[in-house]
Amino acid sequence: MNEADPTFVRRKFTITERLDQTLQEMAARHYQGNVSLCLRAAIESHRETLEGDGQFAVRQVVRQLDTLQQAMQELQADVDNALVERDEVQKETQLRSAVWGVELTEGMQTIIDALNSSGSPLRIEDLLEQTELNPPQLQKNLGRLVDLGFVVETTDGKQRYGRAGQINASKNRGGLQ
Repeated sequence: MNEADPTFVRRKFTITERLDQTLQEMAARHYQGNVSLCLRAAIESHRETLEGDGQFAVRQVVRQLDTLQQAMQELQADVDNALVERDEVQKETQLRSAVWGVELTEGMQTIIDALNSSGSPLRIEDLLEQTELNPPQLQKNLGRLVDLGFVVETTDGKQRYGRAGQINASKNRGGLQ
């Protein structure tokens, strides 16, 4: 068959109303309403797919898979970084615990970090806000730190808490002025 001078054959076939509507919409959108031309193009496209000539579609799928693989690699790198950071924090906590001779819980370490960064004694409300611990967790961990002597309550009647050395140093500075 010569493609330059094709011979057309009339066919009779049946399709569902839904497929007929889809065919008409596709023809209107892409083939100036020519349903026969739309069908011929669809058949040719399907033939290419079945015979493996649909390389464009394959390239699109490969490109999408590459994009997905890159996104997965970035996500894995983020997870790995988060795990490394978590491990570093755990090692630092273990090192501090070993230096002080006491095993600190994560909540206890969070309170100490908040007090260290503030530079001055904090109220319970401030500790709740800075540590994001819930009230029972804060009370439990703060009580344990007070029992161990790492944290003390201020004596100014305002119920603030600070590191033991921090409050004593503040008193000494105040006494020297």
